[in-house]
Amino acid sequence: MAFEESVLLKQELRNNVLIVDDEPHIVNLVRLSLDKEKYNVIGAYSAREALKVLDRKEPDVVIVDLMMPGINGYELCQAIRGKAKTKNIPIIILSAKNQMNDKLHAIDVGADDYITKPFDPIELERRIKLNLKNAG
Repeated sequence: MAFEESVLLKQELRNNVLIVDDEPHIVNLVRLSLDKEKYNVIGAYSAREALKVLDRKEPDVVIVDLMMPGINGYELCQAIRGKAKTKNIPIIILSAKNQMNDKLHAIDVGADDYITKPFDPIELERRIKLNLKNAG
């Protein structure tokens, strides 16, 4: 097998993770936190951008911030759950909002999991792994 074929095969075996956050440093932090051998991180800096990404490709899991300008994370969850193509993709909320009503509302609109910022990279990776296992 040629080197280029080997690289392409490894990329295909990785899970695609879409991270949606209007703060670029959070997207980069998630990208740096996840094992590059297991995950391919796709960044979107708004819910609108995320919806465009979701029209083109189907990630294995979506990580969503709640507080974003325009379409917020709750609305994005509803949009993801509202489309046949994306309704079964696991959604993990990654937010600074830590009140119980925020968490319950996120679950009500379709989130599968909820992690508060600041986050532990090991916990994030384990929760992604768990959600992928439960979805598969």
